[in-house]
Amino acid sequence: MRYLIVLILWSAINPASAQFKTEEKVFVSAGELKGTLVLPSGKARFDLLVIQAGSGPTDRNGNSPYGIKAGTYRLLAEALAKKKIATLLTDKRGIAGSARAGKKESDLLFTDYADDLAGWINLMKKDPRIKKIFIAGHSEGSLLGMLAAQKEEVAGYISIAGAGESIDRILVWQFGNQSPATGRTLDSLLTRLKNNEKIDKVPAAFFSILRPSIQPYIASWMRLDPCVEIKKLSMPVLIIQGTTDLQVTLKQGDMLKACRPDAKYVVFEGMNHILKKVSADKTENVNSYSDVSLPLMPGPVKQIAAFIKR
Repeated sequence: MRYLIVLILWSAINPASAQFKTEEKVFVSAGELKGTLVLPSGKARFDLLVIQAGSGPTDRNGNSPYGIKAGTYRLLAEALAKKKIATLLTDKRGIAGSARAGKKESDLLFTDYADDLAGWINLMKKDPRIKKIFIAGHSEGSLLGMLAAQKEEVAGYISIAGAGESIDRILVWQFGNQSPATGRTLDSLLTRLKNNEKIDKVPAAFFSILRPSIQPYIASWMRLDPCVEIKKLSMPVLIIQGTTDLQVTLKQGDMLKACRPDAKYVVFEGMNHILKKVSADKTENVNSYSDVSLPLMPGPVKQIAAFIKR
């Protein structure tokens, strides 16, 4: 009886702990890919959202060894569980729990991640508890989600802070903002790469994105245009963008909407790239990436839940 009382008190003090549970998942495909299924408690059957993480070594929770501790994906999953929606969070090939399944950088292509996402969806379709499956791609994951949705039938697709133009155009714009001459030089190099030329001598300013070992990945990425790919989707589409996103500007969301006029497009004032409310101040924005106490904005959760339950 004493232990029962303790358990009841714990649930009362921590109501969130009683609203969801988790299951560890493994998908075997040229190695073991790891993930976590966040489930709404007390629900026999449920809809499932599969989140595709953004660029870099971002793990299933939305964190990174580069100082990002926002926990965006985990916070989103827990919030959706309270609305009786399940979420699958996965570590990308080569990242965190899926590190041992990583490829050599020179062998990795952008489409490998889309194939992995499609594989996860196919695996989850075999779970009898799941009614409908939806994809949410964040940042770089937005385009990956589009590709996976063409391989595996899903009930809906969500782009969160996704680009509306190819990565080469975005990179040229980013570097061009620093210096027009730098932008023109990068544009020339990327054109060569797009034409299947290997760039042996990479200027130091571009080594992080054009080192020889990463060139196959970048080349495979920039051949894909989000505007073209989103038009291929036959399912309902939701596009979410924020006004204080320093990484993917509102212009990109506008472009994506223009490419898919029937999509629902929602813009959140004061939302940054990790779905947190911050001002336009750059320092505040950057600091939010490492602030574990900063909650998600409630708006995106409500919109995603409404889209799934529509």
